[in-house]
Amino acid sequence: MEERRDSKSILIVDDTALIRLMVKDILGAEGYDVEIATTAEEAMLKIKSSKKELFDLVIVDINLPNQNGFEFIQKLKSHSEYKNIPVMILSGDATASSITQAIEIGAVEYLIKPFKAVELVKRVVKLIGYTTKKDRYPELKELLKNEINRAKRSNVNLSLVLAQCEGKIKVGISKIIDQIKHKVRDIDTVLEIDDSTLALILPITGANGAIVVMKKVKDELPGKWHFGIATYPDNGKNEQELINFAKEVAI
Repeated sequence: MEERRDSKSILIVDDTALIRLMVKDILGAEGYDVEIATTAEEAMLKIKSSKKELFDLVIVDINLPNQNGFEFIQKLKSHSEYKNIPVMILSGDATASSITQAIEIGAVEYLIKPFKAVELVKRVVKLIGYTTKKDRYPELKELLKNEINRAKRSNVNLSLVLAQCEGKIKVGISKIIDQIKHKVRDIDTVLEIDDSTLALILPITGANGAIVVMKKVKDELPGKWHFGIATYPDNGKNEQELINFAKEVAI
């Protein structure tokens, strides 16, 4: 258990289903790999079965069945490989004695329930940073290649919209993508490319139609964004030409 993964992984230990799912949804939307456990025993099994892959952060409730959160943290910290892995308490117990005890046994953060999503993300980012996101341009190129072949056979247009954020996308990207999908057709594809770029592939759509879609999407994006539109075959005959054109004309 000495190697670390490139992605950021988090283990949540809480016996309340609503809290587990809420935390998983919030952090999963930010790009973290999240696993859940209901009890301290289940959490320890997950930790042991992860073999060479360590969790980057462990989030623990105090009030767990059989073995409480304090006991679990002590047992976790007894494993040398987890000695320096941050642990955050997530609990409704806001007493000074509980907070002091948590710090004494090795917890580095203490978030009180109920909590706001933005505060949870803020604490996690402070402890382990933003998650590493993969460049998905190869996936975009493959999807475009398939759509170009269909457009060529049917003699129709195809448009690509690249939306580039000024800076990194720091809100729940999954939620943004879901909102955008409600604004477009089922045949359209919405794809997160990297930590500052979204792509929309719009089959059977010319430049004017792409502009209409861009205006709809713009309302769902927080912050300042730049948009580039490329249409097959007018602006490119293959996937790379379309991507290059969309990047060049982004405004």
